Amino acid sequence: MRDRFPAALALLLQVSGLAFAGEPAAPAEKERWSSFLPLWGDEARERGHDLPLPFGLGANFMNIWQDYDIKSIQLTPLVPVPFPTDGVEVSTAEGKGYSLDGRLDVWLLPFLNLYGVAGYTKGESEATATIPGLGNLQFPFVLNYEGFTYGGGVTLAYGYKQLFVSLDYNYTETQLDIADSRITAHVFTPRLGWHGQLGKLKGAAWLGTMYQGIDQEFRGTLDVSLPGAPGPIPVNYQVDQKPTHPWNLIMGLEWQISRHLHLVVEGGVVGREQILSSLTFRF
Repeated sequence: MRDRFPAALALLLQVSGLAFAGEPAAPAEKERWSSFLPLWGDEARERGHDLPLPFGLGANFMNIWQDYDIKSIQLTPLVPVPFPTDGVEVSTAEGKGYSLDGRLDVWLLPFLNLYGVAGYTKGESEATATIPGLGNLQFPFVLNYEGFTYGGGVTLAYGYKQLFVSLDYNYTETQLDIADSRITAHVFTPRLGWHGQLGKLKGAAWLGTMYQGIDQEFRGTLDVSLPGAPGPIPVNYQVDQKPTHPWNLIMGLEWQISRHLHLVVEGGVVGREQILSSLTFRF
């Protein structure tokens, strides 16, 4: 299952800097202007939690491959030619794409992180349309698109000794360059992992699942070649589609290069394939 359809969303990952019980607490760094964050931070440190620096400024790059099922399709020719559009059939959409996003987050409470994202998405998809009324005429249904992505989310996290669990939810919208087309995404990601130190390396490893509730609405015009026609016919299209497999499995690694700099790599398999890299500066 190669060249999957891209989900336009930013990436949307908050594992860096979770608070873990049982590890030496970091210095309170009272000289920081943001020492009052997270709220209840002093109480958490007194109980032995190692809290991250409250603010994070990062960049995420994600490649994703995914299949989509066509919920509905409407084709309308822009010239007066016989073009029976009733009963048009479209295969599963396959494609690929990437997104590059910036992210600003804050630990409001020791277990609660809020964040916003903004970035750029580019993708390509291809399906095959069949018109039964024209002798099962088939033609490629190809979309190339790009657009601005924005949104936000929340992460809940808890650690016990060297184990942690996190629950992340975010919502994003992507305004595409194809007429009135857009993509909306609800993403929910539970993770369970280990955090600690191996030699001189400090970081984390985890397994989890990711749910992508995505609605894709495409509105635009394409050219269709019909048998016997002198040239391509311009046709307006309206297409709505959803992921064939909204859930997949994920696994990831985090390397805390320093207290300020965290690097994350995460991959997804089974139903949807994805690879994410994220670099965050905490302050």
